[in-house]
Amino acid sequence: MLNIHKIHLFVGLMFFFLQSTVLIAQHNSFTQFRPEINIATKPFKKTTFQLDLSTQRESDVNATNMFKYASSVAGRIWVSHYFKSKVKSSFFFETIYNKSIPETHSNSSYEYRLAIQNSYTKPLGRVTIGNNFRIEDRILEDNAGKYVQAIRARYKIKMYIGLTKKNLIKGAVYFLGTNEFFFNMGSTATGYHLFEQDAVELGLGYCISDYITLESLYNYTYRRMPYDGSGTRTIQAWQLTLSFNNVFSGAYLQGYFHKK
Repeated sequence: MLNIHKIHLFVGLMFFFLQSTVLIAQHNSFTQFRPEINIATKPFKKTTFQLDLSTQRESDVNATNMFKYASSVAGRIWVSHYFKSKVKSSFFFETIYNKSIPETHSNSSYEYRLAIQNSYTKPLGRVTIGNNFRIEDRILEDNAGKYVQAIRARYKIKMYIGLTKKNLIKGAVYFLGTNEFFFNMGSTATGYHLFEQDAVELGLGYCISDYITLESLYNYTYRRMPYDGSGTRTIQAWQLTLSFNNVFSGAYLQGYFHKK
């Protein structure tokens, strides 16, 4: 069962986010809600498979209601291989459907992504530091309605800190912080400026079981607009992620389908 103080942590974080969107909303600023479900298999000969399903809702330019418009849905399939326990290489394919929102002058479109990502993690007691390096090949529409190729590089550093337990096991509450930089290689759809955006995430996670986690994160993104890169946009988002790991493993199934 969830302890009441752990529920208070999540409620407090959500309240902080809702208040901050009102206090620091500004011109050309949006708020978003991003729920996501991730399902990953146990390792098969050091290789795992994962499915991510997500959707997004967003506000208008006044940043008053993050649930106002349904803006996109996405699905991503991962294949990852662990060369060592701390070193992982991954490949994914993702499809994104962006919905038309006349009030914010956005048209419906599809985007397709292929990416390669290398990850390295370093445990340091209660703290775990992670580094992700990713190259994305994006296929998306430009202003002329033509699909073009856009290459983007990303680097993310992230930190986990166990708060109630040293390890991320059943009943643990942990802090999660990340900072990710996006670099644009140039295209008619994304413009030709190198720096694209910087995204910071802060929040809490809770281990419902050894294999199921729930994370509630506040995301602040500073983004340069496409084409000339002279305009900017800030986005504040509440990201809620439910993750299932080690699916199809005997240990995972035992607690739910077999009596001890």
